[in-house]
Amino acid sequence: MCELFAMSAGHHYTAHEYLPPFADRARANISGWGIGFFRNGTVLIEKSCEGIFTEDMLHDSFRRLSRVIDSRIILSHIRCPKSGHQKESHAQPLTDHFLDHNWLFIMTGESQKPMAYQSPRPIMSEELMAARVFEFIRDEMESGLASRPRQSLYQVLALGCKKLITNYPGRYRFFLANETVLFAFLNNSEVLTYQDPKALGEALVVTTVTGGLTEHPDNWSAFSQQDPSRGQILIISGADLLYLGHL
Repeated sequence: MCELFAMSAGHHYTAHEYLPPFADRARANISGWGIGFFRNGTVLIEKSCEGIFTEDMLHDSFRRLSRVIDSRIILSHIRCPKSGHQKESHAQPLTDHFLDHNWLFIMTGESQKPMAYQSPRPIMSEELMAARVFEFIRDEMESGLASRPRQSLYQVLALGCKKLITNYPGRYRFFLANETVLFAFLNNSEVLTYQDPKALGEALVVTTVTGGLTEHPDNWSAFSQQDPSRGQILIISGADLLYLGHL
């Protein structure tokens, strides 16, 4: 399976302590990678279909980006060879503008039947499951707020996620973020969160990598989901986990 990483902070922050370990611990899955972040409300994405390691050398671009990117929210995706996608355009994160925000999206998962959803506004014409899921969630959020404007982003997202796993049964984990808030959804396996004990209140790290990204896995909190017909949504802003919702 592909692996996901996100960092949310209350101010511009670098992920140089976490992105290299993320790459190292996900190296068995690596067939491409991407990093997305925000600068002055604008989405910036760097991605590649190249392997992130050459023998034991971390890809120079990934290592450089780990050091220099500073943003309130940073997302990274490492692609699994089993995904079958070799094009750079198929690497994640994906992005789109809707509900007055720029958004980043990364996911890992599989559906029990082909993801046949056809959006009236596709973000790409090529077959890519992550794009179809992103479009589905985006369209559900937009239509939900159009029909009931007083709903919160969480409410329309939760309804969209419930409809996703009902209409397209499968196993999904995804991160969706704008410049101020990060949503993490899972209906299988787990996601883990971490705050550096020496820098509490600075940043919160979220990943799908088993055991976390530090030498002490006991400092990580795991959110697990065993029943794929149900789901969980984490809402994170700054360095705080604001809410955990169950579908």
